[in-house]
Amino acid sequence: MRIGWFTNNRSRDYNRVSASIWIRCYQLLDYLEQLGIHSVLDDPEAEIDIAVFVRWQDDDALSLARRLRGRGVKIVYDLVVNYFDETDHADFTERETNPVERYHVEEALHMAAAADAITCASPFIAARASQVHPHAVAISDSIDTRHFNRRKMPWSFFRPRLRAIWSGSEAKVYEMAPILDVLRRHQLGLTLVTQTDRHGTPPPLKDARGQAYPYRFRPWRYETFPRTILRGEVCVVHRELDNPYNKGHSLFKIGVFMAQGIPVIASPVPSYRQVLGDPGAGMLCETLDDWDDALSLITGNRRILQQWSAEARRRIEPFTTARIVEQYTALFNTLKG
Repeated sequence: MRIGWFTNNRSRDYNRVSASIWIRCYQLLDYLEQLGIHSVLDDPEAEIDIAVFVRWQDDDALSLARRLRGRGVKIVYDLVVNYFDETDHADFTERETNPVERYHVEEALHMAAAADAITCASPFIAARASQVHPHAVAISDSIDTRHFNRRKMPWSFFRPRLRAIWSGSEAKVYEMAPILDVLRRHQLGLTLVTQTDRHGTPPPLKDARGQAYPYRFRPWRYETFPRTILRGEVCVVHRELDNPYNKGHSLFKIGVFMAQGIPVIASPVPSYRQVLGDPGAGMLCETLDDWDDALSLITGNRRILQQWSAEARRRIEPFTTARIVEQYTALFNTLKG
């Protein structure tokens, strides 16, 4: 079986492409090859059985999808974002752009109509996609444990000062603002793993009152990220969940930390419940009081972090790349018939 992956991206450098492209395409290919599934990247003339469109849904993508379908190629439209619901600019006042405009929705609907199946990075997106397509499946983002292969040592949770850690796009640093006072109150240090702006300056971080908040900056690079992850004792992820965009996020943001034994305290994003819905590997916090309780718990008893660490690694096992490619293989076999 031959799969054509279409990303409309020439670079194969993980540091230069959207994270979702290497997460949902590049890192899968070696694993699929081991299962006898051969892949071709961005070659519309190649002889393929199935075409997967990853982070590409404009008019050019639609035209290519229709052309390939006319040749008998099965089309898979891969969604890492909920593009079926337009978002309100008012919900993203700190962002330079609105994440889902009307044209995104129209593109998504057209691609869905041209597809034989839709793969979705989270159950929330899959539920929404199933309203417009009969074959929408949730296939989670995966963690490649060949690369993310380090492990948090149990003794390191007893360092003099606990350090919270967060990683993500510099455009989303502002999401941390509501919980900064809680971190300060419990005397946790904070490390942010992100990018600099075009001038090489780390992003500003401000609390709910607009005051600058001190943090330790670590630049994000694919090669060094596994080592950088170990600089924190607990991953913290706060997100407002009053819009369909944030509800659609995958679990990768927390999963990559859990894979290396870093427990997680986070907002209850629907996909996070897959690994944190039951106690034992971290906590989900709906209110600031919940955040306060969670931090009181771990600062009062460091051994809890040790226990969560071991359980976090166990819970992420079904979401490793080696396991997730089995779901892709099942889908591809179904489509090929």
